Amino acid sequence: MSLDLACFYAAADGLPFPDRWAVMPWRSQQPVPPQEIPAQWQALCQRLLPANKRLVYLHIPFCATHCKFCGFYQNKLEAEATEQYCDYLIREIEQEAPSPLHQSAPVHAVYFGGGTPTALSAKQLHRIISTLRHRLPLAPDCEITVEGRILNFDDERIDACLEAGANRFSIGIQTFDTRVRQRMGRRASREEAIQFLRKLGERDRAAVVCDLMFGLPEQTPESWHEDLQIVRDLPLDGVDLYALNLLPSTPLGKAVENKRVSLPDVTQRRDFYLEGEAFLARDGWHQISNSHWARSTRERNLYNLLIKKGADCLAFGSGAGGNLGGQSYMTARSLEMYYQQMDAGQKPIMMMTAAATGEHRWRLDLQGGIEAGRYDLSRIITDTFPLEPLLQQWQECGLMHTEGPRFSLTPSGRFWASNLLQALQTLIPQLTLRNTTHANG
Repeated sequence: MSLDLACFYAAADGLPFPDRWAVMPWRSQQPVPPQEIPAQWQALCQRLLPANKRLVYLHIPFCATHCKFCGFYQNKLEAEATEQYCDYLIREIEQEAPSPLHQSAPVHAVYFGGGTPTALSAKQLHRIISTLRHRLPLAPDCEITVEGRILNFDDERIDACLEAGANRFSIGIQTFDTRVRQRMGRRASREEAIQFLRKLGERDRAAVVCDLMFGLPEQTPESWHEDLQIVRDLPLDGVDLYALNLLPSTPLGKAVENKRVSLPDVTQRRDFYLEGEAFLARDGWHQISNSHWARSTRERNLYNLLIKKGADCLAFGSGAGGNLGGQSYMTARSLEMYYQQMDAGQKPIMMMTAAATGEHRWRLDLQGGIEAGRYDLSRIITDTFPLEPLLQQWQECGLMHTEGPRFSLTPSGRFWASNLLQALQTLIPQLTLRNTTHANG
């Protein structure tokens, strides 16, 4: 059949596309009526889902400060509030864990996100991790990640996490440039950040990764290069290179809208990414995904890889999001509502969608492949020939290497990966799909 491919062609000169496209939701997202959610959840808990990788996400909705770029801030850190929350979170895990759903498959990765999980006390962190390990069927090689920042993450908290079973720490650095850090609401200086990561890595008891962000206000090629050099010289197992995702509701988003702050343009952001990729490649790092690199065999980045392939995800805590068998859900963001529903003996779900159609499998398979940087379209399409001219045009523009329906992304293609994914997800439904499913292994 004939497809209109021209609108998805990349420009031969200059930037391939005017800007990076956001990955848009593709499911119909039919909501379950609120009054039906408790019954649907109870029915789901009695089911045995088709074979799939399984994850756990726990949300810790407290922060000591509100970073200016962050859209995930929920509640101010207060000792009394975190103790109450810890009690309820453990109760939620213990309430749900005995069900057939929760016991029927091994958990391959656990992620403590937020908020700031490391803002909890040492005792609270130990209690939560220990509860998970005792109540849920974690795989012997389960990756247990605790996300955090330098502020409050002292030796006592680190020891508590390690003793309870955490084996991976993900530290949000963003940049080592003291001036830029403090303008973004980060308190620690360059020297304090370096010292913290060095001490954490030298313990040699867990994978240690950090996030770097490009596209920040006042960030320069020189400061970015220095950030990369610092990462190279620290005992880290992995690093993320993320583009700033500017959200209009954040303090930074409002400052940009009011023209009080300017940001690097898309050409500069591309150059930051390409320099980062080349720097890490020269230093022997292995690129696991479009935004993540590993230096040691200890680092796997399992949670982030599997969630993009459509792994089932059990969610716990206020504001946590999960997905089970193509059915998405989110727990109550309001602590008051979270506590009220828990006191009523219910899973505190604020939103749930009906199960997605079979279409979601091929979309997730494609998404996971592009995230890994390579894919074979014949996995999901019976006749790939109509799409091959588009792949060839992208190759001519330096975005990929192709061989028939198979392609691998170049560094430039990995920067523009969301554009390529959006184009293929728009075109593929017009073709004949294979009637197959793919396990997320």
